[in-house]
Amino acid sequence: MSNGQQIGIGGFNILPKGVKNLLIINILVFFATIVFAKAGICDLNKWLGLHYFKAPDFHVWQFITYMFMHGNFGHIFFNMFALWMFGAAVENYWGTKKFLLYYLATGIGAALTHYVITAVEIAPAMALFNQFLDAPSLDTYRYLVENNQITQLQSVLQNNYQVLQQNPDNLNELVAATISIQDSYLNSFLLIGASGAIYGILLAFGFLFPNSPIYIYFLFPIKAKWFVLIFGVIELLYGVVGTPDGVAHFAHLGGMIFGILLIWLWHRHDNRSQQQTFYQFNGGGNSGRQNSSWQFWKKEKSTTGKSKYYVSHESGRPLSDEDFNARRQAEKEHIDEILDKISKSGYDALSKEEKETLFRYSNK
Repeated sequence: MSNGQQIGIGGFNILPKGVKNLLIINILVFFATIVFAKAGICDLNKWLGLHYFKAPDFHVWQFITYMFMHGNFGHIFFNMFALWMFGAAVENYWGTKKFLLYYLATGIGAALTHYVITAVEIAPAMALFNQFLDAPSLDTYRYLVENNQITQLQSVLQNNYQVLQQNPDNLNELVAATISIQDSYLNSFLLIGASGAIYGILLAFGFLFPNSPIYIYFLFPIKAKWFVLIFGVIELLYGVVGTPDGVAHFAHLGGMIFGILLIWLWHRHDNRSQQQTFYQFNGGGNSGRQNSSWQFWKKEKSTTGKSKYYVSHESGRPLSDEDFNARRQAEKEHIDEILDKISKSGYDALSKEEKETLFRYSNK
């Protein structure tokens, strides 16, 4: 599979448990947001959307809840469609627990990336505010007004400066007003949507099934690995150049970056676990590596460099065509049995050995 075989529905759950539950939660929260707003109960975006970590409205749970908030129907539709389209294959391959952990981790990673970039962007403005608040005076406020680069604050700051010039004794009131302006500005940074986690899922799909075709507009096929690469480059360019659409492009890129890191860590851990299992099986010695009975063959390059053949670990000699085909057929039948078991009972029902067999086969 990770070599890019075309994905088929047979043997896999088209709507696995993790994807199904995520779809349900996102849809319920979306309609709850609309109903609560129209009824005047509360604005769920304020409580569940992710605010800047220095904003008064920030709460730590928002790093999780923001992923289930969406701004409009188009926003949630395309995110949920992508979740089903790519997430089902990834969950079927990894299992529900690993899939959900990855989903949440990349969503949190997307938020962290977004706010690291935001912190860098607003640092000069915050320095100006703090300079005045640390030493309130007409001069420090004039410096704030003259050097402020935040367009939406320019008018109110200028008006307050004129009032202060006419009434210098109102400096304490201006300090309170400036704190309020700063808090409102920080509260204005609101991140909502599952897009960061969805881009992480897209990255995982491209990693697991690099050569599987993705049809753009249902017409034009492109391999998953190139699709992921193109989207990553686009998000990087949009993030650097900036767009007026209010989309958090660096959050999307952050979801992919954290996805790469997590997959790399898992891959490293899996390799170590497999090495430990191998040495335990062979008594911990290197001699077992040459005569192991569980590894039927390995791929080697011929001395000519023009072809590849398989070497039997029992005899140390190249396999005949008949033996090679027989072992390939036996392996295929064993894989078919594993896929049938997944179809009936789900991926989590597999034994550790069956999962390792499926993993080894997928990397050939």
